[in-house]
Amino acid sequence: MLYDLNIPYPANSYTPPTPHQLINLKNTIVTLYLLGYTHLAINFQIPETVKIPVNSPATANPIDLDRLRRELPATKYPNLKLFSRLTVIVNDPARCQGLTKIQHCFDILAIQPLSEKALQLCTSNLDIDLVSLNFANKLPFFLKHKTVGSAIDKGIKFEICYATVVGGYATDQTVNVQLVKKNFFNNVLQLIRSSRSKGLVVSSGALSPLQARGSLDVLTLLKSVGLDSGRSRACVTMTPEKVLVSGRLRGKSYKQTVVVGRGLEGEGVKRKIEDVYRGKRVKR
Repeated sequence: MLYDLNIPYPANSYTPPTPHQLINLKNTIVTLYLLGYTHLAINFQIPETVKIPVNSPATANPIDLDRLRRELPATKYPNLKLFSRLTVIVNDPARCQGLTKIQHCFDILAIQPLSEKALQLCTSNLDIDLVSLNFANKLPFFLKHKTVGSAIDKGIKFEICYATVVGGYATDQTVNVQLVKKNFFNNVLQLIRSSRSKGLVVSSGALSPLQARGSLDVLTLLKSVGLDSGRSRACVTMTPEKVLVSGRLRGKSYKQTVVVGRGLEGEGVKRKIEDVYRGKRVKR
């Protein structure tokens, strides 16, 4: 199975997207599905200044996954799995303390730090799954192995989005294409060095179907920056799967319950945990 954990939701606030934007979103999802990606996360990205309705969980997540699933039915797309994700652009970590109140509203929680202090405090104080960096621009801070390594040891992964280097400049003629590519590869090499090639997730970040790429193209891109075949493959398979499982268990598990054994009793407990995972209430 292939995973893409960053399909941008066409709104950076709680203003509803237009019908044209929703059609473009569905076209992007279908394109990625035809390229082999089965588990896709719709990413609602907002700056820290946007007020999240933490006291109203029903409206905290504007992504209507039920509508998308109805319009992309399982009869036509049998293996398609859609999830929701929240990414907060952080400069002052003190503004993000309310994330704990809405962590069950999204399948994945991520941050995009704008400073080294924000990166350090968010990865140490917040219960998040991903750190996503803007690789199209030169990073405003230096990635240190101590900071990145400690975050990875906690289970936090670091995301690389390739849309900016393969076509993010196509609709903006004022963008310096060579500078975007230079920044992207310099930043990715810096992340690989500081992470020791561990805990990396590669996503598309595709704003349109033309920015989506197949797994072979992604593997070729990763090999060009020095990752071997095994670790390149893990960036779109095993590592994003861990991110998704960790994020969903945060709001759907109970005190990190673990099942041991293969007997009938163990299978019964396993079924109960699966029911809890699906949102059902189970009595002992």
